[in-house]
Amino acid sequence: MQLALLSTAADFTEAMMRFLLATLTVFLTLSSVFSWDPGPAPGVKIKNFILYLLVMGLVLSYASGRKFKIQLPAMNVSFIVLIGYSILTYLAIVLFIDYPRYNMLTSAFDLKNRAVDYMLFFLVFFYGTRSEKDAMFVLKCLLLSWILSHAVAVLDALGHLHIGDIERRGDGRVQGAVGESNQYGAFVALTLPAAVAMAVAVKGWQRWFWIAASALTAGTLLMTVSRGAFVATFVATVAGAYLFRRYLSLGKIVTWGMAAGGAMVVILLLVSISFGDLLYERVVAGFSKDMGDTSSGRTEIWATAIEMMFQYPLTLLTGFGWNAYWVMPFRYSPHNYYLAQWFNLGLPGLICSILLLVIPARTALQSFTVAPRHLRAPLAGFVVATVAYATATFFVDLYVPWIYFWAYAGVTMRIAMIARETVPEPAAVEQPVSVTPPRADAYGWIGAVRH
Repeated sequence: MQLALLSTAADFTEAMMRFLLATLTVFLTLSSVFSWDPGPAPGVKIKNFILYLLVMGLVLSYASGRKFKIQLPAMNVSFIVLIGYSILTYLAIVLFIDYPRYNMLTSAFDLKNRAVDYMLFFLVFFYGTRSEKDAMFVLKCLLLSWILSHAVAVLDALGHLHIGDIERRGDGRVQGAVGESNQYGAFVALTLPAAVAMAVAVKGWQRWFWIAASALTAGTLLMTVSRGAFVATFVATVAGAYLFRRYLSLGKIVTWGMAAGGAMVVILLLVSISFGDLLYERVVAGFSKDMGDTSSGRTEIWATAIEMMFQYPLTLLTGFGWNAYWVMPFRYSPHNYYLAQWFNLGLPGLICSILLLVIPARTALQSFTVAPRHLRAPLAGFVVATVAYATATFFVDLYVPWIYFWAYAGVTMRIAMIARETVPEPAAVEQPVSVTPPRADAYGWIGAVRH
């Protein structure tokens, strides 16, 4: 009776956690796409309220006796070091350096929102999902919210509706729920491999739904006309083909390649009806210019920031401090996530930021080799998506998409851990015991028989 009650309580807890994670995903979408987030108190958004509620629930659950096992310690250490060093540099600026125009309160909130909350999103989606059923359900909810945001962006670009803050840029490029065209392009580049992987993972009518979702995502990517996102998608495709070459036959590569190529041609023709001139201007004509024009001035921005760091050589190691870039006499944002981390947080911040992308991708890749067949596609999709996202962030600053990425990373790492736990142990085979007859030594003592 007691065991039945404990089992029922555990099932209820898992169902409640699954429901809250799905609810958090819904309110993330409502907040970013529809600009609707009624918080429980002034200045408190409901998505943050649910996030902190989930954190408290996990802490109380483990504190009340539920067995807790630390997994992926390298991720935890990287997050803690990055946050700790960010706090240290923030305090150094506030107490000792005192940069002009440095807003102490705004920077403190930025540190909470862009460092602490990122870690909490990862931990909640990682430890909040406990079973394969939980993880796949939450993953589908997350991807569905992404697809919904792309559908709204496309409908807005075509002039059929206008919702929230989504609107078409003055130059005709599509913007999305998470920022301007380049930021949105990076987010779409993250979505595309995940949607394709889900189409491979499911069967029946669900497969056709995810194929349509993948086609919508590919069309949205073209509508952003983001060259950085195009490069990221190409790099991720090549990297994925190389990383998983052992598991793909030549015939399968040719078949999938022809199918994907044919689909992209059809999508490109449809998108070109409204975006043909813009695609030609930015892609074909854009790459025929010099490096400065091709990069839209990014190389000059990067050179200026690095030049300032060389003027103060110690900052090559330590950085200028949390959020310091925005008080410097620069006209434009860094347009490079890694440069921004290096400029603000030095080598500690840069190394931790890279590790936080490498570790989950490497974990998913290692788990892919031992995962059951039905879990391989989501793991492979995450690896390719992370490569695309890591490449795209080389050309743009990202803010809102990081929340989605860490939620995606958390739930996929749970799938990776489940895949490792389901590896069948090799059966023990009893070996016949061979009895070696005693052998007498030269003096006849060993093995001697007394008569």
